[in-house]
Amino acid sequence: MKNTLLACFFLSFLSFSSLAQSRPNPDAPATQPAPTPAPAPITKPAQEDGPIRVLDAPPRSSSNRDPDQPLTWKDRLRLGGSFALSLGTFTNIELAPAAGLQLTDRLVVGGSVVYRYISYRNFSGQRNSDNSYGGRAFAFFKIFENINLNAELETLNVSYVDISTQSPVQRRTNLNSFLAGGSYSTPIGGRFTKNASIVFLYNFSYNRHVNPSFGQQNIYPSGSPLVIRFLFF
Repeated sequence: MKNTLLACFFLSFLSFSSLAQSRPNPDAPATQPAPTPAPAPITKPAQEDGPIRVLDAPPRSSSNRDPDQPLTWKDRLRLGGSFALSLGTFTNIELAPAAGLQLTDRLVVGGSVVYRYISYRNFSGQRNSDNSYGGRAFAFFKIFENINLNAELETLNVSYVDISTQSPVQRRTNLNSFLAGGSYSTPIGGRFTKNASIVFLYNFSYNRHVNPSFGQQNIYPSGSPLVIRFLFF
């Protein structure tokens, strides 16, 4: 009987010890939870450069001028000139230095002196040459980034052969013209000469520029109502 009681007591003690080890100890220090790892940063795939490069920010202006400041007269001043060249049956060489002002971001006005050398065959087949000179006032207005509308008022002093007299006489007269058209420009980054342009103009006064003594001969130096020039301005 005594042995039986000892065995029961020993089994009860083992059971109590097991329960005590499985229950949390209230006097034990609280354990901190393991820190949650930070999510990995999301990286965008590298963008390959294509025909059009996408910028992360607006491009910086190459000019050091504050856009909020008004233009000075030096910023508005434009210098340059135009030239024309055609060779053949009708030879035309023109030089026209020019100066002007940029009134707004779109509108530019100016003036130039003009010198032309022409060589052509007259109505009788004789080869003639002449030096013409004068001046013009012009304006061009930007309608797109590289496209402009152009207008000009031009006065040229030219010579013609007067055949109304007994013997032909060389005389001179003034031709006043209104020309209008368009131009294509590309920037060249100069301080006063900002663009290079090819200009296409139509002379609306062309049909009035006839030889006073021979109405079938037009004496305008270009020989055509269509005028093409190269302008640096």
